[in-house]
Amino acid sequence: MFKIAVRIFNFKTFLLILGYLFFREEGKSFLTYEIKEDSMYPELMSEDYVIALKKFGSLNRGDIVIYKNEEKGFDVVKRIIGLPGETISTENGKVLINSTPLESDWSKESTDDFVKTTLNENQYFVLGDNRKLSTSDSRTLGAINLDKIMKVKYRYWPLQRIKTYE
Repeated sequence: MFKIAVRIFNFKTFLLILGYLFFREEGKSFLTYEIKEDSMYPELMSEDYVIALKKFGSLNRGDIVIYKNEEKGFDVVKRIIGLPGETISTENGKVLINSTPLESDWSKESTDDFVKTTLNENQYFVLGDNRKLSTSDSRTLGAINLDKIMKVKYRYWPLQRIKTYE
């Protein structure tokens, strides 16, 4: 029984690695991505692997997304905080959405002050959950346009942390 379990696990691991190598290419309708920093800790940790979709329904507050930091030339994973038409600001370390404090389970940490931002149509405001480690988010890059965003749908590695995101 143990040998069969080991074979199945090894086969699953092989398929995951093969899938990652094949589907990581640009231009596909989805992207596999390795988390390389802890700015989304504890939801996503360094060395987790996720799948993000280029085509998706709608984006909601709390969705996890991937976008390219054009300035530095690498992909970044953050959480949607502000939606089109909203005004995002801070006061005493709290994020405010249209002057109302954001209540969330994702981050209890205080946030450094940033410039008040009003989002246009198809613009989103993103922050990392671990705000002290978070860089390349909307505090420094500004609003992120919808056409630059990919929505994280699955965390597939490590196996004990597999999860589907809505």
